[in-house]
Amino acid sequence: MNELFILGELMEGPHNGYQLRQAMPLCLTRHHKLSYGVVYPLLAKLEAAGYLQPVSTGPEKEKPAMQLTDAGRARFFELMAEPVPDGAHTDEIYMIKLDAMQHLPLADQLALLATYRAEQSEIIKDAQTALTQLAVEQSRDHWYAQRKFELRLAQAQLALRWATDFGVRLQHQEDPE
Repeated sequence: MNELFILGELMEGPHNGYQLRQAMPLCLTRHHKLSYGVVYPLLAKLEAAGYLQPVSTGPEKEKPAMQLTDAGRARFFELMAEPVPDGAHTDEIYMIKLDAMQHLPLADQLALLATYRAEQSEIIKDAQTALTQLAVEQSRDHWYAQRKFELRLAQAQLALRWATDFGVRLQHQEDPE
């Protein structure tokens, strides 16, 4: 997840570790931050793999920024093509991919939106099933659980509408450029 995020950010141009750390909350949520103990070792690992190279962008005392190599761009496209795994970070990986998808061909952008819509549809089904089951037996615990599932249902419905609308806009080339 962090590798994809960093490579996606570097598709925009050179960044140093501080800039990458500041960018993650903008991509995900304000509470998602890469620690310096994660970002700098990962940058070193990606550089050692030949995906990044340092470039000077400012004063000498500033940490050098990193930029993608051709191998790094290839690795970015490889990671973007991988299916999003089911797990604890599914939502975050989708958000990272959606944030960086402008670098993909239109067909791949539409395919990513289709898989995101399918994920949201499954979340909607799960929430509706849970709400139905909770309604069978009324209790204080079930009442609170129902409110939580109503929130999850509303979030997934909103995400599904957003992804559908975005796909339509992409197909009609409402690109700002």
